[in-house]
Amino acid sequence: MDIENDMQIFEDKVKEIFFYCCRYGVYTLFKGAPPTESFDKLELNRLCLEGFKVAQKKIVVELKTLQVIRKDKQAEIKKAKQERNKDLEKLLTKEFKVLDYQNDVFKNLADAIAWQMLNGEHYLYRRLYTDEPGDKDLTNDSFGYVIDFSEKINVDPDSFCLITDITNNIQLGDCLIVDREGIKISEIKSGAKNAEALELIKKENFNESNYDEGQLKNKFDDKFVEQIKRMLTQQGKIDRAATIIKENEGEDPKYKNSTVKIIENDFPIEFYHSTLVELIKELDNKDWAYACVENIVHIGVYKNDWRIFGQASMKSLCDPFPFTDLMASRRISICEPIFMKPFLDSIIMDIVLGRIKIYIGVDFEKLIEFANLLGIKSSWSTSKELHKYLDSKSNNSAEIFSFKNRGIKISINGQEMFLGHGFMGKIMFDHFLPSTMLLKYQDQLTTN
Repeated sequence: MDIENDMQIFEDKVKEIFFYCCRYGVYTLFKGAPPTESFDKLELNRLCLEGFKVAQKKIVVELKTLQVIRKDKQAEIKKAKQERNKDLEKLLTKEFKVLDYQNDVFKNLADAIAWQMLNGEHYLYRRLYTDEPGDKDLTNDSFGYVIDFSEKINVDPDSFCLITDITNNIQLGDCLIVDREGIKISEIKSGAKNAEALELIKKENFNESNYDEGQLKNKFDDKFVEQIKRMLTQQGKIDRAATIIKENEGEDPKYKNSTVKIIENDFPIEFYHSTLVELIKELDNKDWAYACVENIVHIGVYKNDWRIFGQASMKSLCDPFPFTDLMASRRISICEPIFMKPFLDSIIMDIVLGRIKIYIGVDFEKLIEFANLLGIKSSWSTSKELHKYLDSKSNNSAEIFSFKNRGIKISINGQEMFLGHGFMGKIMFDHFLPSTMLLKYQDQLTTN
């Protein structure tokens, strides 16, 4: 495996797909010149969708190819283990990690398309993510039906059908569609058994709530009944998500007994993007740059040998709390994709390819202190308080933030809540100012 040559080929592919995902529409409409204030919005939309369509085809090719190579590599690793060849196993594992990373990057490009389709609305992403592990088999015949369906939709210049299996973050349905009417979710079923199940569901007007599993098992085999159950469960999730997208409220797609209500407000969102941009500019004259935002968020930006040295520096600055690589966001379910960051294209590519490292850490003690200064009562919970809260919030307990078996609880107008991973993720990966996140929570709870 020629890693250097392979990485150059990989870089060229990513650059090309990045262009079609994020730049093609504006570049083509304005012929490479700076955008003007007066332009045809319909034409821009069509060109953006055209870019999405080209990018999707290229992403599908790359992911399918990588899936085959990764399976072969896994088989080689298994064989090396059986033969107790530690050196070969180590080499193959390193190569597999490179392939895994490349797979993540191509999926993050697809996430960039989804992000634009959903206008970067976190609450929509949250409804379309079901926390299901594992990759779908893109070499399976059923995936071909999804491709055929998407290509039929994509003939229309005003429509685009995103295949959700090529993304990290969209897990409801097989396709996310944007057209003149807005956003839609579609589930594609193929095969004789699926057709038979769909026919029965339609004939009996079954839904997730009204079918009788016991009666069905008296007429059909268990496997067929389980298939119907899965299809109805999935359709129920899709229907609930569609309701929220359309009406801004409804039952949670994942948890039927939880109600979601989207509160629209004009609360100003402030970011620390400008700080990141300035730190990156400093790399023109030296190999490292550092800043601390609101005395809470530590940011280190590094190149060359400082990509390694910087980790020790960040560990010291953030101790005892952890820090993370910005590129870890590629596997975070609900955050802005790296390709949507307000950086120069060349900088984005340097970050993606590891030539520039950005490390971010949050001082949780300072966050609690700052919240109290803003008039938001905040403190660490005890372990007992955290687990009591988790037990009472069984639907979303995994979403609650904890550190060393303690959570951070805040109290606003008598309403107590624990901060979640989404709160921290918005600070670290979406670059919301901590003050914005705290005041936004205060505004929402006061509004309620």
